[in-house]
Amino acid sequence: MGGASIHTKQHAWWDNYLVALLGLVLAAGFAFAAIAAAAGGAYPLAIALAVLAVPFAIPTIVQILGELFIYLMIPVALVGFTLFLPVLAVSPVARKWARRRWRHR
Repeated sequence: MGGASIHTKQHAWWDNYLVALLGLVLAAGFAFAAIAAAAGGAYPLAIALAVLAVPFAIPTIVQILGELFIYLMIPVALVGFTLFLPVLAVSPVARKWARRRWRHR
């Protein structure tokens, strides 16, 4: 029935690129305002603006860490596959272990 997509995992509201980008823009705005306030000598205002900028940057930090985790897991999986494939080709014990593990998933 049309273009319905199937997702197996529910995403959180902060797990969104647009939210991360908007948070980054708002955090940068508050940070620049804090710098301007500190340059003008209004240190309590500068501290308050800097503290206010932190929650807006959190979705961006979560997105960046998630992307880095995936980009690190891809080479790890490829290296593991490359190292385990010859073992499967040579060892009957490893093939039996892999077959048993594959069936019980």
